[in-house]
Amino acid sequence: MPNRQTDVIASVRQQLTGLIQLTRFKEYVVFVTVITLVGAKLGGGDIDLRLLIVLIANLLVVGFAFMYNDVEDAPDDAMDAKKALRNPISAGMISPRVGKLACLGVALAVVAAYATLGLMPFLLGAFSLALAFLYSWRFARLKAMPIADLISHSLSLAGLQFLCAYFVYDQGKPYAWLFFLSTVALSVYGELNNELRDAEVDKKAGIRHTADLIGPVWTRRLMILCAVSGVAIFVAFLALGLIPLVLLFGFALVMPILLGPKLIQFWRGKANFMEDREAIHNPLMLSMLAAVLFWYVGDKLPLF
Repeated sequence: MPNRQTDVIASVRQQLTGLIQLTRFKEYVVFVTVITLVGAKLGGGDIDLRLLIVLIANLLVVGFAFMYNDVEDAPDDAMDAKKALRNPISAGMISPRVGKLACLGVALAVVAAYATLGLMPFLLGAFSLALAFLYSWRFARLKAMPIADLISHSLSLAGLQFLCAYFVYDQGKPYAWLFFLSTVALSVYGELNNELRDAEVDKKAGIRHTADLIGPVWTRRLMILCAVSGVAIFVAFLALGLIPLVLLFGFALVMPILLGPKLIQFWRGKANFMEDREAIHNPLMLSMLAAVLFWYVGDKLPLF
């Protein structure tokens, strides 16, 4: 009897660990928080219950996208040792049925959360959820269609989250919502980076995406264009006074601490940006989060 009870506890623990791993929350929590806070602020919002709800809704819808992607990709991920360990279904931690039920639960929570925020956030959130589903669903699989992969990824994982937060308040300056183009450009950069990284596995799975269509050289060039475009839009918003300079102060305060060592390596030629770009992702996101928090705090203090 004790052995059976121990087995049940171990099985439950494995299931819970697998479900947490299925969310892959570490890959997007900071980024989604940043774009949600920026969207709300540009929309004229501040820290209140609506901001908390839209943040939770945005995190859930992006979480759904990651979860459902791993559910659908489990057979393909099983062909790659590294991906098989990362995907809890391929690793045998949870069954496909449990994964699908978890996705359904998250999807229902997404709809319920957005429904409390008004018509426009609800419609945008529902569209984001639908795109996230179609991106990975085997009978549509937008991620295996060149160009459609970039559009669906950038909207469902970045652009629409920004717009949801913005339209919760919709009291910003004219055309402030256009900042979502910056989030889309940076998200396209991220998707192209993923496609380059997963090129071999995707080829075995029969997935043909934009990076495969245009080749690695042009993919890297397009990545640079997207990164420059995203930063250029940000600079334009600074110049127009839509985003305050205090944002740069927060970024400059934290960035050297988090990014300093890697930037020194780039400067000395000991590291290549295009090869080591993923190493700066998390420090960069944390620096951006600190900057946005400075923005929120700065609006409350006469010092700023």
